[in-house]
Amino acid sequence: MEKLLLEMRGITKVFPGVKALKDVNLAVPQGEIRGLIGENGAGKSTLMNVLMGIYKAEQGELFLDGEKIEISSPAEAIAKGIGMVPQELNLNPYVSVAENIFLGNEIKNKFGMINWEKTKKEAVKVMNIIGLNIDPSDIVYRLSTAQQQLIQLSRVLATGAKLLIFDEPTASLTTQETEVLLKLMKKLQVQGKTIVFITHHLEELLAVTDRITIMRDGQVVYEDDTVNMNESLLIEHMAGKKVVKTERAIRELKPDILLKIENFSREKEFSEVSFEVRKGEIFGIGGLVGSGRTELISAIFGITKKSTGQIYIDGKEVEIKNPTQAISLGMGFVPEERRNHGIFPMLSVRENMVISSLNEIFNGLFLKKEKARSVTNSYIEKIRIKTPSTETQIKSLSGGNQQKVILARWLARESKILFLDEPTRGIDVNAKSEIYSLIHQLTKEGMTVIIVSSEHEELLLLADRIMVMHEGRVKGIEDAAKMKQQDILEIALK
Repeated sequence: MEKLLLEMRGITKVFPGVKALKDVNLAVPQGEIRGLIGENGAGKSTLMNVLMGIYKAEQGELFLDGEKIEISSPAEAIAKGIGMVPQELNLNPYVSVAENIFLGNEIKNKFGMINWEKTKKEAVKVMNIIGLNIDPSDIVYRLSTAQQQLIQLSRVLATGAKLLIFDEPTASLTTQETEVLLKLMKKLQVQGKTIVFITHHLEELLAVTDRITIMRDGQVVYEDDTVNMNESLLIEHMAGKKVVKTERAIRELKPDILLKIENFSREKEFSEVSFEVRKGEIFGIGGLVGSGRTELISAIFGITKKSTGQIYIDGKEVEIKNPTQAISLGMGFVPEERRNHGIFPMLSVRENMVISSLNEIFNGLFLKKEKARSVTNSYIEKIRIKTPSTETQIKSLSGGNQQKVILARWLARESKILFLDEPTRGIDVNAKSEIYSLIHQLTKEGMTVIIVSSEHEELLLLADRIMVMHEGRVKGIEDAAKMKQQDILEIALK
């Protein structure tokens, strides 16, 4: 019989208005890579947050190495050899690599002062474990996202963790960077580490895990060895039903040009970008990470300042110096980092949804609360947002439902041009399908949608045309119906 490193028995966690975990059992043997999946809101991250001492469970027991334990804080979890690599980077970008690796775990001399020389040496030792060759004196903000992810992992390893939790670690990584991280997990397994791997990328789970646990509605609903699994089976158990794969829609487009961008440039980010988008079109922007896609749409929306270029809406040249002007012209923007830039986590679903429509719901100095609630309820019903109430804090919703609230924010304003930056990042398969259907419905109602996505399959499924960028320049604009995934890469690198 395999020796269990981790056992969680009967874990129950209740938030106001919702039972997030219901009598959950999880047993992970020493040295295993365990996949943990489920739709957004299934309870995966909540379960791991209980293990890390971030949340306290109302019921249940924890065992580590066969010994019953209690964990009431992340510090206690770390002291017991449990470490988490979170989805959102938790580094100080303005200090060195070495300082970040030993943050909260500082190496001090006999006088209680930080021993910087030893800190750097030990940082190099930890990074060597995972084959990371970075100067420990480098400042973190200068590193790539993938390198920062590995610094985060190095911090966990520096604590001596024997159980590693990876929560959506590949969400911000390229395909090549993801492959490196998956190989690294296998390497850590050989070194004796036990890993719990949370991801929405099913192909990653099937490639690297030994066994997969599936959660739905706060419960474990299925578990089996990975060799017995396939993508269809995983999706079926996640959803609790057979899921019909989203097919590319056949669409008739109007000839009218709604948005025209001419010779748009911003120093060191993108140069001489020109394109046109028709009314009701889904216009995709593809390319490799760092190609200038996000920077381009940020400048069009007025988040950053362009160096040169013109914007035309309905044939009329407009000047956009800030997002307020963009919004007044009928534009909306859903950012890539929804947790940091898209939502106001401490505010309610209602407040998040109507925050861009305050003029419409104020009567002089007074908020028309009933109107705000009515607008919110109508969109909760229309686009099927799962929330206990309009007054629930948005931070307690799943990623997919948070994204729907942000989309509803711009629907409430009746925006005519919507920019979506990585709209389904960190969202499960079924929530993705709902977002796709919603995007198609919006364009049927007359909205024009411009999508930046690193998922080539997503662009090919959604977009009418795809503009491919590389190193800040447009390399081609093609009819998506005539393209394959490899075409996007080939156009980018030609």
